[in-house]
Amino acid sequence: MSAQPAAAEMPAQVHDWVIPRREYLRQEQRRGRRHAYSRLEPARTALVVVDMVPFFDGPYVRGIIPCL
Repeated sequence: MSAQPAAAEMPAQVHDWVIPRREYLRQEQRRGRRHAYSRLEPARTALVVVDMVPFFDGPYVRGIIPCL
């Protein structure tokens, strides 16, 4: 029986998640442009991450959020 490396020792994997082109087209048709905001104000902008699955860990997660 071989020991598996700890999750922290495994290399990060880049995820293959994409937004389908039809979603871009739908948003462009709905709001007249692709993105909701043309500029962001750093003092008024936040990134909120909600961890719904606390046991989900491994190289796939570190490929999305490399600081883990």
